[in-house]
Amino acid sequence: MLRIPTLLTLLLTTLAAGNLQAAQPTTPAKSAVALRFCYEDKPLEPYYRGHGAQVPKDYPGATIEHLYQLTAAVPGVSLTLERLPWKRCLSKLQAGETDALVASYRPEREDIGNYPMLDGKPDPSRAFSEHHTCLVKKADSQWTWDGERVQGIDSLVVARPLGYAPLIVPGPQQVSMHYTLSGTMDLDLLQAGRIHAVTTLCKIAGQAVVSSVISDLGLQVLQPPLHSNTGYLVFSKQFSERHPQLSAALWRELQLNKAIPIYRSYLKLHFLQPSAENNTQ
Repeated sequence: MLRIPTLLTLLLTTLAAGNLQAAQPTTPAKSAVALRFCYEDKPLEPYYRGHGAQVPKDYPGATIEHLYQLTAAVPGVSLTLERLPWKRCLSKLQAGETDALVASYRPEREDIGNYPMLDGKPDPSRAFSEHHTCLVKKADSQWTWDGERVQGIDSLVVARPLGYAPLIVPGPQQVSMHYTLSGTMDLDLLQAGRIHAVTTLCKIAGQAVVSSVISDLGLQVLQPPLHSNTGYLVFSKQFSERHPQLSAALWRELQLNKAIPIYRSYLKLHFLQPSAENNTQ
């Protein structure tokens, strides 16, 4: 079983002295507009950490650190965080009871909030995030992935932490999902030969990223990516109407390369956290 508490302690100490702590929100000016941001009340590594309504004081998740960075760069705005079930966040956005959330694009969501649009489509240059997910296997495994299907195995068992979206792999092969409590547990099972693969972020904003934990274990990240996801900062229609210039300024400031160091650091935490951390899921 993979046990690396010393590395985890060292990493947390290093992060505390680096960019993540620097990204903590500052006390807003009295004239600042409060941006109410709603996100899920369950952990989704590496984006969100912690459980329930409380926002963790330290290491709240890469998406939250990214928001801290964004709002700190735009004068006249302060950030207020709220954690609720995802469907409740969407409902509150439509009612104007919260101001923003991060979501992928679906045509029906244009009725409940405003995306950064260009020629009738979401503008990828003003996206909040662009992430690719890859399969990871042991280097001596004989099965392969060609971007369309898995070959060389009849049934592929893939471990993913609870809270992640169901995995859809093209092709006729049967894929079984094994949900776990953490990224560490995923790696334990892979190393023990009890599953065939895990998943990991492998590209952010067009740049390749691989957790050092995966590299150190000699595991193989399979290309091309399994799937991709683009997230947008979606404002309520009410907030956009009240603060059109502020909404435009926040979208304009979204340059994805600025956030890559944040996601790299949290990707390490995702595979170093103790399995018990997600025990209340």
